[in-house]
Amino acid sequence: MKRILTLLVLIFAVTAIAQNYPGPPQNDPWVYGPQNNTWNPGWNQRPNPRRGACFFTTAPFRGNKFCVRAGDKLPGLPGNFGGNISSIQVYGGARVRIFNDRNFSNGSTTIAQSVADLRQLRFRGGHTWNNRVSSLMVF
Repeated sequence: MKRILTLLVLIFAVTAIAQNYPGPPQNDPWVYGPQNNTWNPGWNQRPNPRRGACFFTTAPFRGNKFCVRAGDKLPGLPGNFGGNISSIQVYGGARVRIFNDRNFSNGSTTIAQSVADLRQLRFRGGHTWNNRVSSLMVF
């Protein structure tokens, strides 16, 4: 009987917490999801994440950008960024795993510090990572 009572109290507590959790803040500039994969120029003015990475279309750290927090995984990049990344700036000790193709496939590498020019980061077959990134994970 004591176990059942304990279980019921636990279920009640979890239910109460779930019902009162408002979800991510609506004004959080780092909430990504299936509805907001369209890049817009306002993203260039977003603050840099405390721990995460920003991805730029031009080296070194110039052009259009989008940023992601540590813990985010993007199987496809927003807007026309897929295959158009030329530099990556890393913040707060984050690490970034970049992939050649969408859905985390066809070759990858992990970077632990900013890369001003992806032409300096070798891929395979004499190629570089410049304009090659199509999916990524930040951790």
